[in-house]
Amino acid sequence: MGTIKILEELEKAYEDYPHVYLELDLVDVSFPGSVINTDEVVSYRIQAINRGPLDMNEVGLRVTGLNGTEVKSNGAAAQWSNSIEISGAWFGNVPGHNGNSPVVSGGSPFQFRPTVASATARDLVRIEVTGWDSDGSHLEIAHTRADPEANVVYQAAVSAA
Repeated sequence: MGTIKILEELEKAYEDYPHVYLELDLVDVSFPGSVINTDEVVSYRIQAINRGPLDMNEVGLRVTGLNGTEVKSNGAAAQWSNSIEISGAWFGNVPGHNGNSPVVSGGSPFQFRPTVASATARDLVRIEVTGWDSDGSHLEIAHTRADPEANVVYQAAVSAA
């Protein structure tokens, strides 16, 4: 039984889409003073920019503390942990080609707290995509446009009356 190569390529394109087109960042990072100290609470928001042609719907995220850093969600009952899951239903959608309109997490800020000192800069927090959906409508609708090469010209001889 053979395979349909274009479908396999499309499947791979969807699987690779987040690390090719999605830019995640920590923004509005806030901490007291001019340096981050051990056990000091740092607040931040999560920003997502989708530079690709698909709408990313219900983007789920995982925030993980690295090198002894603890993380905390943004709810009132949130507890310090090694990692937290942010549901796609909460974070929401990141439209295709939204470079000029980044999606930024709402509500109160998220937090992290490093517990180990270091003399040099090191990784403290990693945010990764845990899931997303797309119906392909942005690609099918927003990228349909006039095409002057899709035309017909009627040709016939015209006799003098």
